[in-house]
Amino acid sequence: MGNLFLLFTILTETGAVICMKLSQGFNNKLYTAAAMVSYGAEFLFLTLTLKYLPAGIANGIWAAASTILVAVLGIFIFNENSAPSKPSSLLLIAIGLVGLGWKN
Repeated sequence: MGNLFLLFTILTETGAVICMKLSQGFNNKLYTAAAMVSYGAEFLFLTLTLKYLPAGIANGIWAAASTILVAVLGIFIFNENSAPSKPSSLLLIAIGLVGLGWKN
């Protein structure tokens, strides 16, 4: 159950960051509201996650996985910089996720 809550935490965090980018500095009220709701859901799911998983592991996986998702989505949705070092850096983060033990 903890891993499912952690997955929801990661997805809502990713959605919130994408909505913040789409809000254009709080100018688009719909995306601003969506970001706020997403962050509220994220903290709900994170709190539920912490009932089942150690805080250090949950936080590390949450931060790394959402970083990877936001970076990849940024490239595809917003045409953000995809410098040659970006894929290798994201791969190192993914290796860190494996090291933390996704199956904790």
